[in-house]
Amino acid sequence: MPKLNVKRVIIFKHGVSYFILKGTLKGNGIFELEFKIDEMNDVLKSLFVMDTSEKGYISSISYDAALDTYQLLKSIMLDIPDVNSFSSLVTQIKGANATLTVCSSETINGTIMGIESIQKTQDNEIVTEKLLIFLRENNVIAKIPFSEITSFEILNEDLKKDLQFFLDTVIAGKKKDSKKIIIHCESGGDEGVERKIVVSYIRESPIWKTSYRLIMTKTQEKDNKCLLSGWALIENTTNQDWEDIELTLTAGLPVSFIYDFYRPIFIDRPKIEPPKVLSARPTEIEDGLEMDKFADYEVEEEPVYEKKKMAKQAPRAPPPAKPAASGGGLGALRDTMLDEITRLKGVMGKQAQVKTKDLGELFEYQIANPVSIKRKQSALVPILTEEIEAKKLLLYNLKEMDKNPNACLEITNNSSLTLERGPVTIIYDNNLAGEAMIPFLNKDDTRLLNYAVEQAVMITHEEKHENKDIHRISLGGGLCYEYFYTDHFTTYKIKNKTKEAKKLYLDHPKTGGYEITNSPVKPEETPNYRRFKLDLKPNDAIKFKISERSESYTNYYIYNYSKENLLKRVSFYVQKKFIDMELEEKLSQIGELIGKRNSLKTTRDRLQDAKYEMEQDQSRLRENIRVLGNTTQENSLREKYVKKLADQENNFENMLAEIKKLDQQIEELDKEIDKKIEKLELD
Repeated sequence: MPKLNVKRVIIFKHGVSYFILKGTLKGNGIFELEFKIDEMNDVLKSLFVMDTSEKGYISSISYDAALDTYQLLKSIMLDIPDVNSFSSLVTQIKGANATLTVCSSETINGTIMGIESIQKTQDNEIVTEKLLIFLRENNVIAKIPFSEITSFEILNEDLKKDLQFFLDTVIAGKKKDSKKIIIHCESGGDEGVERKIVVSYIRESPIWKTSYRLIMTKTQEKDNKCLLSGWALIENTTNQDWEDIELTLTAGLPVSFIYDFYRPIFIDRPKIEPPKVLSARPTEIEDGLEMDKFADYEVEEEPVYEKKKMAKQAPRAPPPAKPAASGGGLGALRDTMLDEITRLKGVMGKQAQVKTKDLGELFEYQIANPVSIKRKQSALVPILTEEIEAKKLLLYNLKEMDKNPNACLEITNNSSLTLERGPVTIIYDNNLAGEAMIPFLNKDDTRLLNYAVEQAVMITHEEKHENKDIHRISLGGGLCYEYFYTDHFTTYKIKNKTKEAKKLYLDHPKTGGYEITNSPVKPEETPNYRRFKLDLKPNDAIKFKISERSESYTNYYIYNYSKENLLKRVSFYVQKKFIDMELEEKLSQIGELIGKRNSLKTTRDRLQDAKYEMEQDQSRLRENIRVLGNTTQENSLREKYVKKLADQENNFENMLAEIKKLDQQIEELDKEIDKKIEKLELD
């Protein structure tokens, strides 16, 4: 049988791979492919087969059904057990025509009638012998012992096919998690022409992963360079060896889903319903966030940064680097090894030749050299060996490490490739410096990689808040807003215990509403921090002070103030020159009206209280009158109560009239105050 060989594999980051296989064939023939059951959905929905010749063609593609062995065997009458297989088969095909070879020489044709068992004595033991009851062509019934039958041929074609189907199904069922796809190829008439068959499909596969090595010598450190070596981890989980294939690694997230295409869908006939179609759900893709790229900032000598004004100063030259010590022994051996690494980077670069291709939403790494990976094995494939820009520095973030900064490499991807996310091992001066994670990097992107903690640099910080007096007011909507500043002072105390000059990036957390008012250098902005770039001298201790300011306010409803309190606030505003004479006059008028209104409200409230007490007294008098009898003394008392009720009723009517009058006056004052307040406006 001809074989299809894997020629190209494109591995994606979303869990599938695209395979291209090729094979050659003369005349008619078939190709077989084997997949796991769970892979059949992807293969069947994407399978493409083409005969590249001008004469041959693909006649059909067949594949194993999704039914299990039990369901498949229900379609035939045969059921052959593992024990007594021959006698069971003969019993099930009673009436079939067959040809027997008896005693290795005599051939008998006839029809199977059944099986008979007899017992006989052999070597003083009773044994059971099975006999085949066979109707011969001359209509003579013969009893043939099973032990004398050397061959047995079924002449009925349908029974032959059923028996072959049973055996094929049983053997296929032994491999429970495997299904075959058979490609039938036709020659088109010319049997001698060798034709090329191309097959492609997608199938589920592990994602490819990347890892990196960053190697820096002391010489490269001075030049702000390092050697970047990138490797891709590939896993061949298929049942085919990959021999010298073209390998492409694709980054990105194209839409992908599983469609239940392989298993048959049965419709329940008695129920009148439409077919059940499974909907496909594409994977949702989240957009990534990238930090902005910032230009280098030149540190200035004096703390001249202010919020609104910045004077230009000459940049301060960085401290001169000390020459590297030279000598024999281990140091010389290390330098020799590092020089060798640098010399070999050209050779390594040839081994890691990768062609890149930008596909818009996707990005490809096309491995230039052929790749071979045995089935069920994995391999590390070199994808990159180039020198890139890199700078050693320190990064302090009090939320990460409150006492020490992190040792970092600031790398710029000036290589020829877009870099996928992956772990990186950092080697400095022929020794392990630490490990980090390289994020997804487009060309010319710059990122910081923290790989260790610099314990020889100590940092502490102190914070202080201070609330200032009111510095301005605003009016609107009947409210008065009083604004004041809150100053936040942070002092970082930095001690460099090393004998080397250090570059320190200090990430100061952003606080909502606060802006920098004073600091020694101007910061750069990141999404959550203000980054200050400092130069640390050897064995030096400094204080780095940052001043921030936030404006807050309190407000009050003018209506809620009394005349006295409002006039006191107005006097304060005039003293601080927050308002002019015109606004002072308006507020004073409002204060007078509020005082008059509050006086009327006090009078009304006093009348309301008196009215309530009178109502209570009248209720008591009415209750007393109700319980009095008809005696002379009680009649006299009743007259007294009635006279008192009449007098109170006159006072009650006068009180109601006075309260109504006061309510009208208060309402008129409220309207007048509202009009004056609405005209108040001060930004």
